[in-house]
Amino acid sequence: MDISDVTKVEIPKGKDKLDLIFETQLEAEKTFALVEGFPERFVFGKLENLNHPEICKHIQQNILWRLTEEIHELSIALKNGKNWRQSKYFTDINEALDELADIQLYVTNLCFAMGVDQKMLTEIVLKKIQVNLARIRSKY
Repeated sequence: MDISDVTKVEIPKGKDKLDLIFETQLEAEKTFALVEGFPERFVFGKLENLNHPEICKHIQQNILWRLTEEIHELSIALKNGKNWRQSKYFTDINEALDELADIQLYVTNLCFAMGVDQKMLTEIVLKKIQVNLARIRSKY
């Protein structure tokens, strides 16, 4: 099953889309935590806990590694991404979008594990955009 098998998704009017992603993924993660036999992983979600080696190990091995795999899968799905390639191949758009969704879900899981909520994520991303723009202007 992939995203093309789901015919309709309800996005409530007026609902913040980032909040909707976080809330829906949190519910899914509660089920995954039980299936994987690791329900205590939700106690990790505090920035101050990032000083504990076992928490960093969990994030590296169970979230960042899977995120890396999904990025690689998207790279493979984008068939025509190589400049030197003469032949053109059909890119399955649904496969590419499915991998993009997986990437977003692992980024959301990373936020959960680090204790970063939607507000903090928005703030740090907007700050980083400002840093990047300042670097561009300064020819960094």
